[in-house]
Amino acid sequence: MNFEQAKRILGISDQDDSAAVKRKYRRMIGSCHPDTAGADSPEHVRRTQEINEAYELLKKSGCAGTSKEEGMQGASRKEQDIPWKAGINEKAFCDRNIYLYYSMEVSDEQLYYRAARGKYMWDPDEEDFALFLTSIRHASRELLETAAESGKDFRKQIHTQEIHAQEVFFRFQARLFQSLALQYVHPVKTLRSIAKPQTTDERGREIYHLKAFLGTKGNSRMFQAMRQLKEGETVYPHSFEENRILTVNKQGESLGHLSLEDDRLYFSVVPLLKKQLARVKLTVRNIQAGRVRDAKVTVSFYFRLEQGADDFAGEEESLRIADVLREYEEYVRRVERG
Repeated sequence: MNFEQAKRILGISDQDDSAAVKRKYRRMIGSCHPDTAGADSPEHVRRTQEINEAYELLKKSGCAGTSKEEGMQGASRKEQDIPWKAGINEKAFCDRNIYLYYSMEVSDEQLYYRAARGKYMWDPDEEDFALFLTSIRHASRELLETAAESGKDFRKQIHTQEIHAQEVFFRFQARLFQSLALQYVHPVKTLRSIAKPQTTDERGREIYHLKAFLGTKGNSRMFQAMRQLKEGETVYPHSFEENRILTVNKQGESLGHLSLEDDRLYFSVVPLLKKQLARVKLTVRNIQAGRVRDAKVTVSFYFRLEQGADDFAGEEESLRIADVLREYEEYVRRVERG
């Protein structure tokens, strides 16, 4: 990326002073907030990195009026890490940053700083969910950049807007994200922090009542299947697609993936179900069907913890991370050899 490309990315004109550059950067990076829809897609990650690289280049040139000691997205490197009160996963693959917002006020342009670094578990009461996702995204990028240290030419392509190289990087980053995040989340502790059990059964197993949705737009077959649902009817989990639960009706017809009302719950619900440490019951509560193949189904999501759920362990994620990094490193070497 060169100076003119950076200006175009941020929409900077020759009349803009350093304050204007900062405002435009903050507005653009706010639109790439980590908890927006599709934030984990390669395109979203690529766009966020592009905006940050443009701003970094302008800072180094003096156009943004900031010093080199200031970190990306407002995370000041002058800040000193503080002891962080959270559990530690000694078996985690790598350290990660803990980020905190500068301001308590809610804003799309909030800036944050690095408060600590280590193998700290995520505590929903102490660490904002959006900043936790940012932490994982940055950690995955650090791992990939380290894995590609020997591929200087390939790394140069990434940072000079070679689209193919960037797309490859972001695909590997997306693959790392889920496994890396699960190393810092204890599903049961996180669930209990976010929600309270509605009841317990005769064996003392906790049962949670969560709100979820099914929906479709433009898919005629799925739309017809949703229209035929009745209130109180049971729908069934069928399989997993990455971090999503795919569902079917009693006839086995696809109803698409289930959307949880609280995005934080995906890091509790899905890992426990995959490990068969939980059971669910999905009951239709309400059906809204439009005339243009647009349907939304509200679902009561009953989630029961099974015995042994408190002992959940995700050590195999380190093996998956190592495999992805090894595959990426081999790819970079092939590119370097031509």
